[in-house]
Amino acid sequence: MGDDLPDWRNKLEPVFLEFEDGCVPEEHYYPCIRRREDEEPKISAEEEYYLMVKEVEDSKGFDIDFAKFRCVFNYRPVDLDDNELALEPETTREFMDRLCRKSLEHFNEIHSLKYEFVRFIKANHHVSAGMMYFITFEGKLLSDDDDSKQFQAKLCYCAGTPEIISCELKPQRKVHSIEAPEKEDPKKPRLTLEPSNVSLIRV
Repeated sequence: MGDDLPDWRNKLEPVFLEFEDGCVPEEHYYPCIRRREDEEPKISAEEEYYLMVKEVEDSKGFDIDFAKFRCVFNYRPVDLDDNELALEPETTREFMDRLCRKSLEHFNEIHSLKYEFVRFIKANHHVSAGMMYFITFEGKLLSDDDDSKQFQAKLCYCAGTPEIISCELKPQRKVHSIEAPEKEDPKKPRLTLEPSNVSLIRV
């Protein structure tokens, strides 16, 4: 029973608003990246909500620009200077590095490659059945002198055990190139139309 149901871990957690701007208790956690209070134009909590939904859906939880928001949502950035997410004596930075390395080992095993961990870039998280992390980091092939590649790993951390849900190379942004018009060959004969041969068709 339930074998044909989609795995909840592969779904994106719905966005929900926890606190509107000005209603966050002092003892509550503030996101480490936040929109300035005096920044224009002002947007409502409802507008922020729909903007957060778009950011989460477009990036699958990995690339959220928290500098656009004053409200506090369930999706938040990981603050390396706050060790609330790590268990002593491990720091949050060490914890993130450990999750990155474990994810990369998983990627190497699946694809029979030998990437080595370079550095942690950023991470977002939300509470689910445990803590769900969306981590972006860099890795590099041992046999390759080219630039390192960016990876995106999604993990669920529960009861002290990380479970890797996915780890893949970060998709490249699609760039629409505009080709320059071909230069006209001066030796190529031109096709010209006499005014009498041109008619205007109205539709």
